Amino acid sequence: MQPLYDYCAQVVGAWGNAMNERGGKATLLAHARATARSLAKRASTPQARVEICLDLLADIGEPSLDVFRRALRALPVDERHYWVGTLYTLLLPTKVRRSQATYFTPPTVADAVVDLAIEAGFDIQADTVLDPAAGGAAFLSTLAGRMAAAGLNPNEVAYRLNGIEIDTGLATLSGRLIAERLGSPLRREVIINGDALQVTIPASYGLVIANPPYGRVGLDEVSGMGWLKVAHGGHVNKYALFAELCFRHAKPDGIVALVIPSSFRAGPLYNRMRAFIRSQAEVLAVGSIPGREGVFIDVAQDISVLIARKGKSHDATAAVRFPVVGAVPSAAPVTEQTLPSEPGDAWPLPAIDPTLVGGSTLADYGVTARAGYFVWNREKSRLVAKLRRRQRGYPLIWAKNVRPGTTCLPSGKKNAGTDFVTFTEDSTAIVTSAAAVMQRTTNDKQPRRLVAAMVDPSVKSKWGGFVSENHTIVLTAEDPEMLDLAVKLLNTAAVDQRYRRVSGTAAVSVTLLRQLDLPSPAAFADALEEADGDCEAAAGAAYRHVLETSDA
Repeated sequence: MQPLYDYCAQVVGAWGNAMNERGGKATLLAHARATARSLAKRASTPQARVEICLDLLADIGEPSLDVFRRALRALPVDERHYWVGTLYTLLLPTKVRRSQATYFTPPTVADAVVDLAIEAGFDIQADTVLDPAAGGAAFLSTLAGRMAAAGLNPNEVAYRLNGIEIDTGLATLSGRLIAERLGSPLRREVIINGDALQVTIPASYGLVIANPPYGRVGLDEVSGMGWLKVAHGGHVNKYALFAELCFRHAKPDGIVALVIPSSFRAGPLYNRMRAFIRSQAEVLAVGSIPGREGVFIDVAQDISVLIARKGKSHDATAAVRFPVVGAVPSAAPVTEQTLPSEPGDAWPLPAIDPTLVGGSTLADYGVTARAGYFVWNREKSRLVAKLRRRQRGYPLIWAKNVRPGTTCLPSGKKNAGTDFVTFTEDSTAIVTSAAAVMQRTTNDKQPRRLVAAMVDPSVKSKWGGFVSENHTIVLTAEDPEMLDLAVKLLNTAAVDQRYRRVSGTAAVSVTLLRQLDLPSPAAFADALEEADGDCEAAAGAAYRHVLETSDA
C-alpha cells in the first residue's frame, strides 16, 4: 500500500508547490501583459518582436522595459528565458498565437522531462537531439546548459542540438537564447524556420523531445497518409501528427519525450495513437502534471508527459512508471502499473487504492447513456423561442441548465423563456422517458468533471418530452428510482475522482462513462440509508463494502 500513499503525497506536494509559486508567476505575467500592451503597435513584425525581447536581456535598453527587465534580472536563466519567450507570444496577434498554438513549457516541467529522458537512457554527452516544435527553446536551452555542464564545448553542443520552429521571429529568438546560455555565438543554425510537418528531416536522433502544438486540423492541411496511424478522419489533432513525426525520427533505442494533452491517454478517438505508440516503442513513463490551470499561459488543459524508447513494441506485461511531474522532486517511489492488454485501450492513471473496486457499471443500474443530439449553430432555423400553432417541437435543455442537487428544467440560451427545437417527424432524439442530463464538458473553474441532474417530471407532463444539446449526455432508464440513485452516485467526489483517473480530458466520454467502475446499486442504496442520505459518505462506504465482501 505504501507506494500508493507515496503517489498521493507526490500529487499533493507538487500541487502545493505550484500554488506557492503562483503569486510570483502572476506578478511576472502582469508585467509581461502590461509590456505587451504598451508595445503592441511597435511589435507588428517578427523582427520587431525579436528586438523587443532581446532588449530585455540587455543591461541597458528601452526605458519602457525597465520594470520588467529588473524583475527578470533576479531570476535564474531558465526562468528569464521562459518569460522572454512568453513576452514574444503575448506580442503576437491573437489569431496568429492561437493558430500556431504558441504556448511554452515552464522551466520546472522542461527540467523534469529532461531528467526523465536521461533516466530512460538519453546520453547527454553523446546523443543528438531534435525538437520539431522548438518554440522558445525551453528544451534545447535546458539541454544546452546540461551539455555544457557535462563538459562539452559550445561548438559540440551546437552540433548536437537541432530544432524547427514555424514562427520566423521565434526561431531567431530561440537561437539567441541558446547562445546566451552557452556564453558564445552559435557557429551553425541550431533552429531552422519552417513547419516540421512539411519540411524534410533527413536524420534520426538519440532524443526527440517536444511540446507540440495542439488543435484539430482538416485533412486538406495534412501531407501524406501518416495521419492514419494516429488519428481518425475528421478528428485529426496536430499533436498526434507531431507524435508520429517524433517516433519516425528517433533512432533505434532512441528516446521520445513528449509533453502533450492528456486526452491521448483515454480519448476514444486517440485509440490509433495509443496503438501506434505501443507498436513503435516501449512505453517507459506516463507522467502527470497536477492542475489544469497555470501549466501554460492562458491555457486550461490537462497535461501528460510521455517517455518511450523506440525499437521494440511495448510488452503488455511490462511495468510503466507513472511519475508526478511537479516543481519539487519527490524522494517517494514512483507508482508502476501495466498498460491494458489491448493496444488501443485507454491508459488510466494508477488507482488511488486499487483494492477498492465497485464491480458494477451504469448498465447494472438499468441506465443508458448517449450524447446530446442538437447542434444549435448548425441548425439555427430549427431553434425557436416560441412554437407556432400546430408546429411540432420540444423544449431544449442546455448544458448550463444542469446543476447537481436540483432537478433540471429547460431555460433559454439567454436565460429567458424556453428554447424549442422543431420536428417534422418522429425522432429518437426526443426523450420521453424518465431521464437525467449531464454536462459533457466542464471548465477549469468547476470543481467536478461529472455534473448530472434529473430532468423534472413536469417537462414530460407539460411538453411530452425534451431534446438536449450536443454539449450534454442524456441518461435514461425504465426505473426512475434507479436512475435517481445513479445520478446521486455520479455527483459524488468518489466517482468523480475515479472518472478523472481514466479520462484525460475536460470532455466527458460516453464510452468511458459506460465503462466506469461503480459500486453495485444494492451496496450504494444500503450505504445511503446507513449514512442518513449523505451521498458522499455512502459512495465511499459502498466501494469499501465490495472490499469487505471479497475478504469475507
